[in-house]
Amino acid sequence: QMSHSGPFRCQCGQLHADIFDGPSNDLLPFIDTAGVTALNESERGACRRIFKPFVERLDRAGFVESEDDDPQLLIHIPFVSPVKIRALTVIGGSDGQAPSQLKAYINHEALDFSDLEGTAAVQQWDLAEHDPQGLLEYPTQYSRFQNVTKLSLLVADNYGADSTRIYYVGLKGVGTEHQRRAVQTVYELKPTAETNAMKDHVPGAID
Repeated sequence: QMSHSGPFRCQCGQLHADIFDGPSNDLLPFIDTAGVTALNESERGACRRIFKPFVERLDRAGFVESEDDDPQLLIHIPFVSPVKIRALTVIGGSDGQAPSQLKAYINHEALDFSDLEGTAAVQQWDLAEHDPQGLLEYPTQYSRFQNVTKLSLLVADNYGADSTRIYYVGLKGVGTEHQRRAVQTVYELKPTAETNAMKDHVPGAID
């Protein structure tokens, strides 16, 4: 069993060690959830609901579903700063609605279904039909997912239903230091006295 003593997420919401260890490697704080979009979703914006805390992954109230008679979904996931992605978890629907094949594309600003014909996926996975608890992790070819600013996930097919349903997508890995440095840069623009006071309350701040 993996140790859970690794990097912690402090009040600023960031990881403070470049170590993959335990549940604190969830990349959710680095996902720009307001910017998540999907093509072929039956309800516009529903895709944002599947990016939720790991402890809420079994909540069936939020899900994204493809249009009827078309199992494909293309989900674009932007990050607030570059991340390294080590693994992903997917909880799909029942009765054939679970995705069966998933393909990943990285750092494409704009990508639609017509673009996919001439674009090679960075990786693809065959997903299990039954994983209602989200206990299966699908590892990435880690060296190819090192500086990801936008992840596009294509559900290429499902297990036979007219539409695909996804309740949860979890991404695990490491957030880079870029975002934290950007925060500190903002503090440096403030008056010195206030900056010093702020630093006293910013975990990991550099004097």
